Amino acid sequence: GVRIDNAMDGVAGLTQPAVEPGQSFDYDFTVPDAGTYWYHAHNRSTEQVARGLYGALIVEESEPPDLDREEVLILDDWLLDPETAQIDPDFTSRHDRSHAGRRGNFIATNGRHALSLDVRQHERLRLRLVNAANARIFVLSLQGMEGWTVALDGMPLPRPEPLAEALILGPGQRADVIVDVTAAPEETAHLVRVEDQEAASQVAF
Repeated sequence: GVRIDNAMDGVAGLTQPAVEPGQSFDYDFTVPDAGTYWYHAHNRSTEQVARGLYGALIVEESEPPDLDREEVLILDDWLLDPETAQIDPDFTSRHDRSHAGRRGNFIATNGRHALSLDVRQHERLRLRLVNAANARIFVLSLQGMEGWTVALDGMPLPRPEPLAEALILGPGQRADVIVDVTAAPEETAHLVRVEDQEAASQVAF
């Protein structure tokens, strides 16, 4: 999603040769737009991203909004072998290949199944959300927080949109959400994941 020269986009066979094992390539570019982005492998992308070869790329504004702090939250799902609890090494499934991805059975935020962050009542946060899953759509809502979507895929919205309904985050999509913590000190706020008409805590605050 970053506006850069093709030579720095890293698409093997299109903008550059693949970087072979043991070799390296230095990416050198200037990012023109502030926002929430992510980097990931383009070569054998389905497998390498499913194995965790990705990360957040945050470009800060020259004049950031008035916040207490921000949190980068990378959402993902991994397909784990139930016998070994390791990433399932079979990436040859025709069904998965036809969808350019596979749904996992272990859902995580920043690599953790149950992520919990300490916050204070009335604290204002920016949540930088990245969906790194390659086949799962995350449907998210807030509990104990009031929020506004302020940017999608690194681009600021013309005006903040109240997060009264669910936020839908497709594979590879990013969203910046500013939230005010409304939960009382003895309560827990949640970023809630809604799936199959059931809700589960994606992140506890």
